[in-house]
Amino acid sequence: MLFGMFCFISVTNLFGQQLNKQIEDFTSSNLPIIFINTNGQTIEEEPKIMATMGIIYNGEGNRNSISDQFNEYDGWIGIEYRGNASYRISDKKPYTIETRNEDGSNNNVKLLGLPKDNDFILRAGYIDKTLMRDALAYYMYRSMGRWAPRTRHVELFLNGSYQGVYILEEKIKPDNNRLDITKMDTTDNTGEAVTGGYIWCTNRRWGTEEHNDLIFDTTEADGNQRFLRYPKPEDVTPEQFDYIRQYEQEFCDVMNGYNYNVPYIGYDKYIDVPSFIDEIIIQELTSNSDAYGYSGYFHKDRGGKICAGPEWDFDQALCNSSYNDGARTDEWIISKPSGSVPTFWFRLFPIPAIQTELKTRWSEFRKDALSNNRIFAYVDSVANYLSEAQEHNFQKWPILGVSIWRSLPGAEERDTYQKEVDYMKQWLIKHLEWMDSQWKIETDANSNNDELPNNFSLEQNYPNPFNPATTISFTIPNVETTRRVVFTTLRVYDILGNEITTLVNEEKAPGNYHVTFNPDHAEQGRSMTSGIYFYRLTAGSYAETKKMIFLK
Repeated sequence: MLFGMFCFISVTNLFGQQLNKQIEDFTSSNLPIIFINTNGQTIEEEPKIMATMGIIYNGEGNRNSISDQFNEYDGWIGIEYRGNASYRISDKKPYTIETRNEDGSNNNVKLLGLPKDNDFILRAGYIDKTLMRDALAYYMYRSMGRWAPRTRHVELFLNGSYQGVYILEEKIKPDNNRLDITKMDTTDNTGEAVTGGYIWCTNRRWGTEEHNDLIFDTTEADGNQRFLRYPKPEDVTPEQFDYIRQYEQEFCDVMNGYNYNVPYIGYDKYIDVPSFIDEIIIQELTSNSDAYGYSGYFHKDRGGKICAGPEWDFDQALCNSSYNDGARTDEWIISKPSGSVPTFWFRLFPIPAIQTELKTRWSEFRKDALSNNRIFAYVDSVANYLSEAQEHNFQKWPILGVSIWRSLPGAEERDTYQKEVDYMKQWLIKHLEWMDSQWKIETDANSNNDELPNNFSLEQNYPNPFNPATTISFTIPNVETTRRVVFTTLRVYDILGNEITTLVNEEKAPGNYHVTFNPDHAEQGRSMTSGIYFYRLTAGSYAETKKMIFLK
C-alpha cells in the first residue's frame, strides 16, 4: 500500500482532527470519501503536479468512516485546476485528475464503478445548490440513447481540509468505454484515416494565460472559438489539424450561404442530423444559459459527419442563472441572438424538416426516457442520497439563503437544500408543459390501422424517362400504432442542387400518396431542359432521394 500505516494514522488523526474543526461531528458518510495530498506542492492551472489519493468506499448501502483503510484507490495521481468561471467564482475549486504510477505513467483503474481509465474530473458545482444539475443532465442524455459522462457523488478532503460534496465524472475522450470513436495516431494523415476521430468544443479563452490549446479560425463562422481536444495538442499532426479545421469551416461557410438547406450540398452533407436534434432537445429541456456557445462539444468519427455532443457543463442550467433569462419557462434559448453562439444553430432551428424531427423525437422521449415520472424519480433519489452530505457541504460553504454569482431572485428565501431542489422541480414542471405545447403532434387520422402501410417508402417515378409528365408515389406509415401526422416535403432539384419546385409541403396522415409532376405546368416550377433531375422526400426523420430523366 502506497500510503501504508503511517498515512492511515494520519487519516484518523490529522484528517479527523481538522475535520472536526470545520464540520460538526463528521466521522463518516454514506458517500465515498476521497483524500488527496499534494505533499506540500501548490496546485496550478497547468501542468498537473504529482500527488497521492486514497478513496474509502465500503459498497452501496454501507457507511464510509474516516478511520477506514483506503480500499477503493490508494496511489499516485496528477492533479491540476480546471474550468473558467467555475474556477474563478469561489475557493471551492474544480480539478482534473489523472491516475498514475509512481513514475508518472498512466495507471488505468476502475473508480467507484466507472469503467477503467485514467482521466477523471472532480466537479465542484459551487453555484449549483442542488449539487446535481450536471448529473441530472447527463442522466437524461444517456436516457436518450447517447453517451454522456457517468458520475459519482463524493466528499473530498484536500491536504487534510474538507472541501465539500463533489461530482467525480468521466472526462470526455475517445475510448471504447467513453465516446466510442476512432482514436487517431500520428500516422493518420491521408485518405480516410485523416477523417476521424476528432473532438472539439466551442468556448472562449479567459484571461491572458498562455495555454497550448489549438484553436480554429472562425472569422467567417462567428460564435466562440473552437478548441481541438482530441487528438491532443501535443499529438495532433499539421495534416490532421488542417483537415478538421477546414471541414468545420466549410460547414460554417455553407450554413452562412444561400444553399444551406439544399439536399446533398447543404447542412445534411456535413452533419449527423439526429445528433443535432438531440443536442437541441437536451439544451432546451434544461434551458442551459451557456447552451451552444460555451462548452458545446462536437465530434467526428472516421468516415462520418459532424456529430453534436457529448454533453458538458450544466451548472447554469435548469433555472440556475440570471444570465440569458435563466428563469424563463416559455422561450427557446436557441432563439436568443448571441455573439457567442455559432450562427449555424440559428439557421438550423427554423428549418421545417428540423422542426418536424424535433417534434417527433420529443414525442417519443416524453413517453419514457424524458417522462415526468422518470425525471423526477431521479431527482428525488439523488436528493435523498445527498440528504446527509449536503449538510456537510453547506457547513463548509454556507451559501443556502445567500445570493451569490448569477443567483436568481428569491435566493434569500431558498434557505434549505430541499427548497433549492423543489425550486428546480417546480420550474422544470412548468418548462416541460410549455415544451409539450410547442412541440405537440396531432395523432388523428381517418384510415383504418389494418389498411395503413408499415414503412416509409419512395417509389421510382413512372414513366421514367418521361415527357410531358410522370407520377411519384410514396407512403407514410402508421408509426408505432399511432395515427399521427408527419410533416412531409417532396421537392425536385436539378443536377446542381437548385430547387425546381416543391410538390408537397404539409402534414400528411399515414397512407399511400401519388403526385403527378408536369414541368410544363407553371405552378409546378420553372422551365426544364432535357437531363437528369432528382426528387427528394422528407417525412419526419425519413429522407430519400431518387433520380429521374426528363426528355424534352
